[in-house]
Amino acid sequence: MRTAEQAIHDSLWELLSARLSERVYESRPETGAEYPLADFGDFETEYIGTKDGNLSKVSVSLNIWDTEENRKKVSDLCGEVLNEAMAISDSYGFRVSPVINHSGIKITQDRTGTPPLWRGTVKLVFDIL
Repeated sequence: MRTAEQAIHDSLWELLSARLSERVYESRPETGAEYPLADFGDFETEYIGTKDGNLSKVSVSLNIWDTEENRKKVSDLCGEVLNEAMAISDSYGFRVSPVINHSGIKITQDRTGTPPLWRGTVKLVFDIL
């Protein structure tokens, strides 16, 4: 049995794998990886107690990476992932409700290596019902 956080992870893994031809990683890959690619950032689960049990909110950040000349591709992929994630209503038996006003995209240039890379961070928030 999956936790709500693991269910969201697995749904997002499937979504990203379909978009990026299996170039999805748990963390930033070693050098030599083919671009574009995605990796997972942080997951956070918050719980709210109710009379009927617990409700939870799962937040996740995903990173989309590509080469210096492909900024538009990073932006496009981030937008597509955000839009598709906002359509998730069931995740491995968990009813989920995406929270669009807490989700978003940030595009930055990573200049820690040569050549620089574009990084899109997609923040997604889901209420688990």
